[in-house]
Amino acid sequence: MLRPLILLLLLLPFSSLNAHHSRTAFDLDTEISVKGTVKKIRWRNPHVRYVLEVVNEAGVKETWAFDGHAITGLQQMGWLKDTIKVGDHITFKAFPNKKNASRSPSMQSGLYNRVILADGTMVPSLEGEPSTAVAESDSSDVAKEKKNIFGEYNVPMSLDFSGTWEYYLTLDEVLILGKGITHPWPLSNEGKKNYAKYNPDDDPAFSCKEYGSPQIIFDVYGRNWTRFDNRIEIQTEGKDTEHRTIWLDGRKKPSNYVPNPVGFSTGKFDQYGSLVVETSGFPATRWGIDYGLDSSNQKRLTERYTLTNGRKLGGTRMFVEVLVEDPVYLEKAFSIHGVYNLTEKREFPAANCDPETASAHLEYE
Repeated sequence: MLRPLILLLLLLPFSSLNAHHSRTAFDLDTEISVKGTVKKIRWRNPHVRYVLEVVNEAGVKETWAFDGHAITGLQQMGWLKDTIKVGDHITFKAFPNKKNASRSPSMQSGLYNRVILADGTMVPSLEGEPSTAVAESDSSDVAKEKKNIFGEYNVPMSLDFSGTWEYYLTLDEVLILGKGITHPWPLSNEGKKNYAKYNPDDDPAFSCKEYGSPQIIFDVYGRNWTRFDNRIEIQTEGKDTEHRTIWLDGRKKPSNYVPNPVGFSTGKFDQYGSLVVETSGFPATRWGIDYGLDSSNQKRLTERYTLTNGRKLGGTRMFVEVLVEDPVYLEKAFSIHGVYNLTEKREFPAANCDPETASAHLEYE
């Protein structure tokens, strides 16, 4: 069994920034060590990529390509752009591609999990396994304190929906990524014909195209919600193109409105304090409902966000229910649900998707 923290690193945008390509290409039950010299670095979203030149035990030269995490996730773990440089001699701890044995030595690949630098420092340090730098410089209780893997301890509660939120993605949800639709949608005849053409390699994210909602609502990226008197602004980590405004002042869609992936949203609070959001104004979008299932310009969403202070570890959760309507691809409206966890407030650096990096893994799958 994989340790919980290892799973976390695979799941989040420090699991991912979009282009959630399937992890099924990798043997997630086997962590290997690959030691070599860094030949190429592509510090881009959605997955920072490293290429190593390796001489194996038989003296054969190999080329390994590793990808896995996004820029913002690596930065959260203390892994910066110059942590690894071209020419460094390092060891990758990674999950190997299942097809490596059938490929040439120049086409080896893996999903990286952590790195041991030339001085022995491990980045990121695993829970219970402090890096060399921590072990030598600070043995205090503070340095040894473990973090809640679904958010920091002692996070202040949000009373008005403001804060940094992370979507809680379950292991079951991770294991079906890249395998098609993730919900039992009531497909119309057009929807069935549309989904019958599903090919995971046609993922729009591999060319940095937006899915739109409800996909982006249930993504693993962090989100900063900021409450104003007349609106809520939602910024998505590493996805500047997904900036969203929920208007609270009852305004109508402007006459010059241009359809876009996040739509036009108006919100109000019900008698229980839940935020109810109506969203429309979407363009027809490939995979705009779910993986492999497109959406039309008739798509409408009704979202309900409810705060709860029920977390035992402090902070709060935000439950979300989304009613999805699309008369072209769905026979009837269908509700999907999820949970966000409040985490420590942080700023998001600008880091949009790079098409070359987003699709680079395809030659290895």
